[in-house]
Amino acid sequence: MELDSDPHILLTNDDGIDAPGIRALYDALQTVGTVTVVAPDRNRSAVGRSLSYGRTRSSPDDLSLDLESDSFTSPVPHTDHELGYAVDGTPCDCAIVGVNALEPEPDIVVSGCNSGANLGAYVFSRSGTVSAAMEAAFLEMPSIAVSMDTLGHDSDLEPADFERAAAITATIVDGAPGTGLFDRVDYLNVNVPRPGLKPNGYAITRPTRVYEMDATVEDGSFKLTNKLWQQMSNRDIPDPEDTDRHAVLAEQVSISPLRIPYDVVDTEAVRTIFEHIL
Repeated sequence: MELDSDPHILLTNDDGIDAPGIRALYDALQTVGTVTVVAPDRNRSAVGRSLSYGRTRSSPDDLSLDLESDSFTSPVPHTDHELGYAVDGTPCDCAIVGVNALEPEPDIVVSGCNSGANLGAYVFSRSGTVSAAMEAAFLEMPSIAVSMDTLGHDSDLEPADFERAAAITATIVDGAPGTGLFDRVDYLNVNVPRPGLKPNGYAITRPTRVYEMDATVEDGSFKLTNKLWQQMSNRDIPDPEDTDRHAVLAEQVSISPLRIPYDVVDTEAVRTIFEHIL
């Protein structure tokens, strides 16, 4: 990514266009480029890489599929907003619209700042924040997902709480052109420690593979328990030192340089197995 002028930045998120994290990023990114916001009109957390494409809705939560009637084109309703465009859709809808439908085409996509860290390999197909960055990467657009660990602060966050995360993101956006960074990686997953903590430097990390979700049956009902976040709350997850979650628990900014998935496992052993199966 090499630029002759300040970058055009597409900004989106999954917490919704009125969330404090996107406001903080908008203010910070305006100091280093021209910002266009295309973000969901309400909270769309944990929708992953879902799209509105090909879906008909009888209600906002109805995602029934009807490709025949929609004929491969679907409207994505939006309203004007003081920051840009508030979209009745998913974070990936917003990334696609922002990259393809608006002029000028952005030079980079930023997704966030998410209220809550997005750590670990398991989160990439689940997090709307990371999914928007990944969608942009599939569209061959450099992108950054940025999140902040907010455990214990979720109910009272304001844009000021995200200022440090926003400033770090603006520094990366400003410094990346001309370095060849995005010739080597497709997107970055950035996680910043809790509000009020001055980060203890930064670490280049890989997404942790540690994953613990549990399910039980209690009084005839199914219940899910996210043990990872229980452990995060206790600050005692035993992740390897080179991982994203270890860095955040050590009060460092975690930066994971990533390529879009997925690598095909095409080895002689795998081919031999399929020869026996098929």
